[in-house]
Amino acid sequence: MTAPELSAGSQTAMTKLPLVFKAIGWLTENLYDKESNPSGIINAGIAANTMIKSHLLDRLNSISDKFIPSDLEYNIPYGGAKLRSEIAAIFNRHFNVVEPVSEEDITVTNGCTTAIEMLAFALCNPGDHVLIPAPCYLALENDLGSRAQAVATPVKLPLEESMSANQISYFEQALSDIEASGDKVKVLFLMSPHNPLGASYPRKVLQAFFKFASEHNLYVVMDEIYALSVFGQSNSVAPFESVLSWTDLDSYIDPASVVILHGLSKDFGLNGFRMGWALSPWNKDLTNVLRCYSAFGYRPAYTDRLITKFLSDHEYIDSMLQISQSMLASNYKHVAKFLDQHAIRYIPCTAGHFVWLQLPISACINTLRKLGRLGDKDAADVKWTAENEILVWEDIARNHCVYIPPGQSFFSVEYGWFRLTFSIDKDDLDIALDRLIQACTASA
Repeated sequence: MTAPELSAGSQTAMTKLPLVFKAIGWLTENLYDKESNPSGIINAGIAANTMIKSHLLDRLNSISDKFIPSDLEYNIPYGGAKLRSEIAAIFNRHFNVVEPVSEEDITVTNGCTTAIEMLAFALCNPGDHVLIPAPCYLALENDLGSRAQAVATPVKLPLEESMSANQISYFEQALSDIEASGDKVKVLFLMSPHNPLGASYPRKVLQAFFKFASEHNLYVVMDEIYALSVFGQSNSVAPFESVLSWTDLDSYIDPASVVILHGLSKDFGLNGFRMGWALSPWNKDLTNVLRCYSAFGYRPAYTDRLITKFLSDHEYIDSMLQISQSMLASNYKHVAKFLDQHAIRYIPCTAGHFVWLQLPISACINTLRKLGRLGDKDAADVKWTAENEILVWEDIARNHCVYIPPGQSFFSVEYGWFRLTFSIDKDDLDIALDRLIQACTASA
């Protein structure tokens, strides 16, 4: 006897398991701990702000309540009015909004992963494409495609064009190719501040994106999940401006085509609470659809109640965000100085939890020698390739005990790039950086 076959969709999903899932297995088996496992793998790959962990634990423990009868019941799946009101208050205090955000504009989900999937169901038919500037957030292919069957389509760009309006020509070509094949493009997905580049799009670039989307009748998803993790200013990096702050948005696109994402995981360091939200103040139909889907994004009633209480102390929240931004700035400055000292190329950034860097070719040479794939006479011919990047990634994680995700996870147009998370304990960060240098300089 044999079991029936799984659906075609599920079989496709199994072929696209993100590389990060493999790394999580390594971390689980051998996670670094200063006291109990100092030789373990340091997690400098997952984008989580662990620097503020002690502040958060102190606060959450001080406001945690005993369970009450309503915690045992179903709650409102798209978030109760008090919770959504506190979320609206975040936008109204920190996003320089033109019009006040209302709780009626917000749909709460169990993380932005769920919000992204709900948007894929709401905006796309199976097989419709979502254009995304690459490099891009590594989980989007899974979030958009595993169940909703939208097609995440990274548009690969020269790195020097990533913050330039010139990149629109690449999107025009991608859209033309997709339409020539008989498929449709329905959505443009943008992250600002950007993951993994840690920079915000200049206004003129967003204007060009919005015009492109308008001309081709596309929705635009603006993922602003790192909006409150902007930690610095730079002459070479544009300041962050939320789309909610634009007074002339309707000059470039119908605002009803725009939806915004935000949540607890990044700016508030609460990844484990699994709470995100979608905001569509200009499109009530879309908000209603997301609320129809929201039963698939339930959170425990106790979680909603605790987070409502957490967010309601505006003085604490605003102070915590300032502390977080200061710590991010300090760690970034520390990393940038280290990378400069060791002549490692990186992209200057002013937001987020990470820096996008290119390891020197010596890291590749050392790994290939260690694996017996390279003789001395071949070293001058070594280049970064997809295979070599994965070999170096595994070597650094398994043998040098630092986890940083490789560029191809982000659909990078060049090989040899990695994303290093610096929002970790500074002592742990120093150890991770030293281990990375050892990977680049140690001989076999």
